[in-house]
Amino acid sequence: MSDARGEPTSGSILVVDDDPEILRLAERFLAGEGHQVATAPNVPAALERLAYADYDLVVTDLLLPGASGLDLLLEVRSRAPSTRLILMTGHGDLTAAADAVVHGIDRLLLKPFTLKDLRGAVMGSLARRREQHRQQREREVLEARLRQRDTESKIWILRAAHALAHAVEAKDPYTAGHARRVTAYAMTVAEITGRIDLLSFRLAGDLHDVGKIGLPDDILSKPDSLTRREFDQVRKHPGIGARILAPLIDDPLVLSVVRHHHERWDGSGYPDGLAGEDIPFAARVLAVADTLDAMTSARAYRDEIPWDDAVASIREHAGTHFDPFVIDAFEQGLPLLREHFLQFRSQRPSSNGDGGG
Repeated sequence: MSDARGEPTSGSILVVDDDPEILRLAERFLAGEGHQVATAPNVPAALERLAYADYDLVVTDLLLPGASGLDLLLEVRSRAPSTRLILMTGHGDLTAAADAVVHGIDRLLLKPFTLKDLRGAVMGSLARRREQHRQQREREVLEARLRQRDTESKIWILRAAHALAHAVEAKDPYTAGHARRVTAYAMTVAEITGRIDLLSFRLAGDLHDVGKIGLPDDILSKPDSLTRREFDQVRKHPGIGARILAPLIDDPLVLSVVRHHHERWDGSGYPDGLAGEDIPFAARVLAVADTLDAMTSARAYRDEIPWDDAVASIREHAGTHFDPFVIDAFEQGLPLLREHFLQFRSQRPSSNGDGGG
């Protein structure tokens, strides 16, 4: 049997009654209507069947030996909330039956009832079950579409954020590839610490300097030392970056790294002057990687610093500029960090200074 949409109107039904004759009659009739029917004489037997099979509908008598049909109703509601329920009862049990109505049965069948009454009650309950399934499928389809749109939106947002980061590097040829190198160094140290969500951290490394988009080109590429006023402008770029990304990226780790990667362990950094454990851990890791690349890369105002000198300087500032725990991880990662450095160095069009240490 099918409804107007072509969906089957039959279902799986469990009938519970302590009267064997009623069970036989209900089973024969409902099976003849095309349903799959199981029977049980009491609540324990019904629960055993429910433990091994799912039913679209449970039809139960109210008065059963031991636990009542109301007890069974509550158990079914707990185990399988979407299973439909019909309660059979005599006229003298209407007060107890009213409690069942409160707990969400589809239909109350008063004994004695006709097979036509049973058919109508069953068809109504199964129709509700099908409507339930239809609505659930629609919700799942809608949720899938929303997830897809959310994913697509995030992809476009990340592309826009990366475009900004690339625009920063395009403003100053001396910083070309800086984010990529810092991310590689930072990921190496982060993996050793085992304390950072690496997926978010990779994004943070790619975007950590996005706030420099708000700095004038003549400051970024100035061949001389910055004036006090110019350096004050540079100190604003972490905050600018965090404000740019906050409406776009809902990731506290990324935003904290962007804002706090210039903080120092002793509190002498910027923009907020955080110190020690108050600095987000991921920002402490990226600060070391950022410094390593800054020192080993040429700038408009100086040549690159040799690798060994840069490493020595970072070691020297453990406990002042840098978290000593992070420096321990940095030390463990030095062989791989140097491999990264040599690979990046080989990819440069030209290089100045010793660099090899």
